Amino acid sequence: MSGRFIAGAVPFVIWGSMAAVAPEAPSTTKYRIDTKLEQIVDLSAMGQGNQTTSFDQHAIISVALTDTIGGQIMHVVIDSLTSTAPVPPEMIQKAQGAWLHGTVDAWGRGKVTATSADSNEMVSQLKGVMARFFPIVKPGAKAGDSWLDTATVDTKTPAQTMKSVTITNYTHGGSVTRDGQPAARIDAASSTTGAGTMENPMAGTMDVELKDTATSSYFVGSNGRFLGGESSSDGKSLVRTPMAPDPIPVVIKRTTTISVAK
Repeated sequence: MSGRFIAGAVPFVIWGSMAAVAPEAPSTTKYRIDTKLEQIVDLSAMGQGNQTTSFDQHAIISVALTDTIGGQIMHVVIDSLTSTAPVPPEMIQKAQGAWLHGTVDAWGRGKVTATSADSNEMVSQLKGVMARFFPIVKPGAKAGDSWLDTATVDTKTPAQTMKSVTITNYTHGGSVTRDGQPAARIDAASSTTGAGTMENPMAGTMDVELKDTATSSYFVGSNGRFLGGESSSDGKSLVRTPMAPDPIPVVIKRTTTISVAK
């Protein structure tokens, strides 16, 4: 997902790590992002059993990339967003149409410098996601080459303050065909650690520690256009709240698919 979901956090999409090879000319591409998530909260510290929550989320975003010195200018718009997650409907409604603006460097590392709705939890999560939305590709990489990337994401909203670090090992998997087009396959294995606080209406301020591992496969067209990919991850968190004598374990399983929207 970068953009990590934990108990009580707002899940935008929710991925391992991705970033792009620069296209040859300015372009706008719509991407469909489909996420399935299962969260299991162990409430035995409060004298209860496991609480399981599952949801689906679907988003379409428009990503415009314009060539500039040393990389690209990036502009992202949330075209549509639906979710069965337990979040206020007005939060989703206000996220639709929101925009994010930033840059992408020569390797594909994104940086968001401005948004139209900083206080919206969904937009804040997407801000972190866009730092590694596309697969990071080492310039000149060929089949069999591997390289490392480290991403630090800070999230600060009224509902949460989190800092996470993700280390990803990328491998060029060679040439394949994706949606009828020649493409390079980029495989990735990542690990994330993070900590912060969340605000819960019933429990107050909660301290959170998280760990996550993910595997992903992404595809880049011969012209540098990102053609989508798949990712799955397993996460474990510990939530500390004054209402429970011991930390509350949380297990999160997530699968995400990104495709070019027709």
